[in-house]
Amino acid sequence: MLVKHAVKLELIEDIDALWQRIVETLATVGIDHAIYLTVDADFQNPFLRCTHNGIYGQTPPEEDPFLRYACQSYDILSIGAEFVHGHPYITDKERNFVERAGRAGITAALGIPMRLQGTDRFGGFIVGTGLDQLSFNKKILPRAEEIRLFCLLMHRRLEELTSSAPAPVTTEFRKPLLAPSLPDRFDVLSPREREVVYLLARGRSRQEAAEICNISVHTVSDYAKSGYRKLGVNNRAQAAAILLGQT
Repeated sequence: MLVKHAVKLELIEDIDALWQRIVETLATVGIDHAIYLTVDADFQNPFLRCTHNGIYGQTPPEEDPFLRYACQSYDILSIGAEFVHGHPYITDKERNFVERAGRAGITAALGIPMRLQGTDRFGGFIVGTGLDQLSFNKKILPRAEEIRLFCLLMHRRLEELTSSAPAPVTTEFRKPLLAPSLPDRFDVLSPREREVVYLLARGRSRQEAAEICNISVHTVSDYAKSGYRKLGVNNRAQAAAILLGQT
């Protein structure tokens, strides 16, 4: 469902309009608040989009504990006041921030890293609700991977709109990653087309796909075009919909 929305959102050229549509789309799966936050490797120059800017009234965005702890891996974390007991390593100051966010309406959330701490820029999405832990685990957690994929696609679009330079490639993306078992529709693709389309559909940039596959960005574009043509799609969001079995 969310990936189908991403197909249309990828065409939006204005960053504020895109953010508004991202928020509206996440609301369809029960997300009350959304935060997109990235910083430089030294935690400077934050880029922030948030549905509740008052959350950062007493704490600068670059001090959000999400950046310090959640961005150590690509794992989705359950965060917020309802889950704070599961993160005993946070400081009292950070705990106070989480509790203030809870009083502002974000009691339970998913922390979804897009890049790891230590790269040129890192951060990601925090998608939150006012639910208690039990309700959150029942209503939101089962859709975590679907939400993550949507956020990955939107992260790429936000990057494209905020920078003309290609996203930095780091060794975090050098791990071997071959296309796993895919839906039958992917059988029409060559092995390399499968790999490239899979990587792009999972939210990787063309630069990252080139690094992983050890080919040029131009060659990635060629494989993507031929793969999309064979699948009968026009972009990575539509390919992602097939990957999730939503078309």
